[in-house]
Amino acid sequence: MDYWKAYRTLRSAREMVRGTPESGYEQLPVYLYMLRRENPGTFTRLEVDETQRFKYLFLAFGASILGFPFMRKVVVVDGTFLQGKYLGTLLTATAQDGNFQIYPIAFAVVDTENDASWEWFFRQLSSVIPDDESLAIISDRHQSIKRAIMTVYPKSSRGICTYHLYKNILVRFKGRNAFGLVKKAANAFRLVDFERIFDQILALNPALHAYLQRADVRLWTRVHFPGDRYNLLTSNIAESMNKVMSPARSLPIVQLLEEIRSMMTRWFSDRRNDALNLSTYLTRGVEKILQVSFLIQTQFIHVRILVIIAN
Repeated sequence: MDYWKAYRTLRSAREMVRGTPESGYEQLPVYLYMLRRENPGTFTRLEVDETQRFKYLFLAFGASILGFPFMRKVVVVDGTFLQGKYLGTLLTATAQDGNFQIYPIAFAVVDTENDASWEWFFRQLSSVIPDDESLAIISDRHQSIKRAIMTVYPKSSRGICTYHLYKNILVRFKGRNAFGLVKKAANAFRLVDFERIFDQILALNPALHAYLQRADVRLWTRVHFPGDRYNLLTSNIAESMNKVMSPARSLPIVQLLEEIRSMMTRWFSDRRNDALNLSTYLTRGVEKILQVSFLIQTQFIHVRILVIIAN
């Protein structure tokens, strides 16, 4: 068997099992109906153009919607490209649960990342997560995301991913010393600490200092951020979600959504079982932090006692 015959055989076998890209779009309305029927509270929105061809899709499972009020009000949004016959872009909105794990909220399939698609995505998301002054939205520096948030979520606080900021700094500016100072400035809890570090950056690299000012300190620093972003300074949880979805990005659209449903069912079931086995009201992640803090404080007290005895 030559290469092309093997390739056509593999493609035919995949289409027999998964269906064709065209059949995926044909089955989409029925599939969304079944999702809503079997998952109470699930919100879906399918938009077509004037010729009744697919344009946008939005999906938020009922379990995610019900659970979000118990999470920190920080949403991380991002987009990643699809690899099927008709390409497209997968948009995601994620949060972090009390155990510092990824908490998926919503998914959307659009043509590309532009003003129209991001505004449509946020308008659907606002039906699930209303605009509120306590809400924070973290993303990269994509201008379409910025404009969409200003239009749909004017009350919320917007922050940019510090990891993307660091990457831009490493490309544009030289000097590891200045890079380390930028990380300290971004993570500073007190205004006096931030100002001291920012002055050091000015003395070391005035061009970098001006770049950071243009980037708006309210977007990338912890101390100047107008809302509460807690420990979420980057969009890493969204990037991790994109990585998890990587094997499914070449599937027909219904198969892609089915992979998302299967993944979330598995995650939520495992986390529920884990929560039922906890011996306290705190999550395992918080318990670990408290244990480490206790050990550090215990060692510190022992050292202080030894110093007092020695004196």
